[in-house]
Amino acid sequence: MGVRGLTAFIDRCSSAWDVQAVKPVTPEEVKAGKARVIKLVVDGMAMLYHLYFTNNFNCVCGGQYAQFAEHVRAYVVGLQKCGFSLFVVMDGTENPAKLATMINRENDKIKTIKQLTTADKYSGKKQLPLLARVAFLEALEKLGVKVAFADREADVVAAAMSKMHACCALSQDSDFFVYDLPAGYIPITNLEVARNGAVSAKRYNKAKFCADLGVKPGTFPLLASVMGNDYVPQSLLRPFHVSLGEEDVKMPAGWQDNGKEVTIRDQLLVKIAGFLVKHTSQKEAVDAICTAADTQYKADLEAGLVPMVKGEDGEEKPEEFSKAALEEAINTSLAQYTLNPKDATAVGPTTELKTDAPAGLPEKLVTLYRDGKLDWQLLNVMVNKSFWCHTQVEDLERDSAWEVGRELRQKAYKIMLEGKGPVTEYVRKGLKFETEAVEAASDALPGIGALIADKGGDQAARAKLLYAAVGAAAAGVEEDMQLLTACVRYWISAMKEVTAAEVAALCASMLQKKEDQTTRVSKEARPPWLSVTMAWRLAGLQSILSSALLLNQALLAPVKPFSVGTAYDGEFIHRFHHLQHRAKGVTALSDQLRKDSIDSTAFFALYKAIVAGGGGGVKGGGKSH
Repeated sequence: MGVRGLTAFIDRCSSAWDVQAVKPVTPEEVKAGKARVIKLVVDGMAMLYHLYFTNNFNCVCGGQYAQFAEHVRAYVVGLQKCGFSLFVVMDGTENPAKLATMINRENDKIKTIKQLTTADKYSGKKQLPLLARVAFLEALEKLGVKVAFADREADVVAAAMSKMHACCALSQDSDFFVYDLPAGYIPITNLEVARNGAVSAKRYNKAKFCADLGVKPGTFPLLASVMGNDYVPQSLLRPFHVSLGEEDVKMPAGWQDNGKEVTIRDQLLVKIAGFLVKHTSQKEAVDAICTAADTQYKADLEAGLVPMVKGEDGEEKPEEFSKAALEEAINTSLAQYTLNPKDATAVGPTTELKTDAPAGLPEKLVTLYRDGKLDWQLLNVMVNKSFWCHTQVEDLERDSAWEVGRELRQKAYKIMLEGKGPVTEYVRKGLKFETEAVEAASDALPGIGALIADKGGDQAARAKLLYAAVGAAAAGVEEDMQLLTACVRYWISAMKEVTAAEVAALCASMLQKKEDQTTRVSKEARPPWLSVTMAWRLAGLQSILSSALLLNQALLAPVKPFSVGTAYDGEFIHRFHHLQHRAKGVTALSDQLRKDSIDSTAFFALYKAIVAGGGGGVKGGGKSH
């Protein structure tokens, strides 16, 4: 939900935090049986966003997946060496109640991308690359970290698990300040791994904070609700907030201004706390809040002070308010902050999600999903009949780059729904995120019900179906490169504008030495040589890569998936292409390969294998390569 202003307020309350430092476990401690275990339940998407953006990885070029995966590895290993045992919970299918919020976020991303691709100066705006989630999960799997996928949002599940197992929760959501978490909550920005291996953690102590504020911990959910969140809008709260008066209030002990002025939201929180302590029960407090708001609204209406808003007919009218609506909204919000013990077990082989797909949601299918073998997008197709074509950095004057991978997704829809469509794709149309009904493929494909019952063909038969959709792999490549090269060939054919220099840049990127790739410093800002047209084509490649991985999962993974770190390195591809575009010829290409420590023999073999048979229409013919 999120409570605006709450995180900033608590950050300035020094007494609300317990600071701890944990050193790595020594070999002597392990030998003596004194190795500590510190359980930590992690909101996976919070960790994903934090680790990608705080390290300033470039996002304008489409993603730095290998470097990001290495950063994830180093961070998690640092925690593990200090005795932390992580259980990561990832978000699941869309919540229909938050559909409007999700669409608004995608529209905001479109505005961000416009700034990233057109602004003269770097504005600090960021956009999470499409396959960052895949790279994150790949890294965690290699480290043996336990990961589970929630039915919908992970935050409530993570909080409930934290409470049940009496361990700390790790996230970056102000709701965690409100939940009843006896072992505490650590915002992920407050969990740092130092170069010497020590871990520093600042843990939120709700009891101390509430004591300074003068309220009981059990009152805090009501305080947060009346501050305003997704369930209690400001339009309903405005009269109550006005009724609290405009006089300045004394800030609690331990609150530090850090040289900044006290904000209106800071004062509002303290005023609400002062109001709540006058009432002996939650029901009494809710009644008092609604009564005060109703009285204030009526007085403001009579005085002509109620804000004016446009109605459906376009005419301005006073903002609507009702005492009953406010009470209902507050009670709905309070229910969201109540942790249900069953949420702590909501990562098992059963689910409360519903589907009208013929296969239903049997335990075997749900287990595949919980274990990460079936992506949330595929389950979302079954549950909500929708697919999210998340906004990428691309040329916004062109059609969405997701369109080139649609045929692959249609085959996945056929498998998951067994032909019972259509599926609503949420996709960018111009400068707005809209919907489009997409029918499932008409191909003769096995349904997911038959596949999980081992009646959908053996591995070889399923692999044949996959390659019939994606196309043949490049000849002579290793197993872990086969699906990747098939996707590149599909991309060349589908985009119809791919140049020889772009294919060369991709091939060079795939053949980088991993130690060079993972240690290269990424630059967050947009490079001066960024080509927006090429960014659009590469966004098309990533949509194909994503769609192919999903189709492979829908067929129960008959083909070894490629590593996204190998598949795509945005900065390298853009830079290599720029240098080749500027200095054409075999000599220039050979020199660049040598400078980037790429085996030229392997490069030319891979390039020729990918474009063999005409490459589906590579522009430039490839003669210079």
